[in-house]
Amino acid sequence: MYVPWFSAGETDEDAFQRLEGAWRTFVSVLRERAVTWPCEPHDTLILRPEETAFAHLLALLHPVTPGTNSISCVFGSFFDGQGVLGTEVHNQMYIPQVQESVVEILHAAGSPARCAELTADWFERILQGEAGNCPPRRRDLHV
Repeated sequence: MYVPWFSAGETDEDAFQRLEGAWRTFVSVLRERAVTWPCEPHDTLILRPEETAFAHLLALLHPVTPGTNSISCVFGSFFDGQGVLGTEVHNQMYIPQVQESVVEILHAAGSPARCAELTADWFERILQGEAGNCPPRRRDLHV
């Protein structure tokens, strides 16, 4: 079964088509960047505000730890149309773990495309091992 990068629901094409303006741009840029990542498309997901308790679009990355077939950490980027917050999130409720995040916190503002580019950069740093297997380190990144 084909799963696109940052699937926006079970019927992805219909759900993606329902995304408007800034959200659609944000997801499109993430999808373009993700095709070169060292993970699988099903390791990414988009949740629309109506699917969460948040008033933001939520882009999730939950990479499977190689050789273990398990997910040790989940990372989320909350996009409100003008800015983004990227942090580790609770693995089931997707609540931002800002105080306990094991990776740098991303705070950025700008156009949807710019926010998506910065989010993609942040996800790439996580995938390149800067976060390792979720080691206890944290630094804030303000853009």
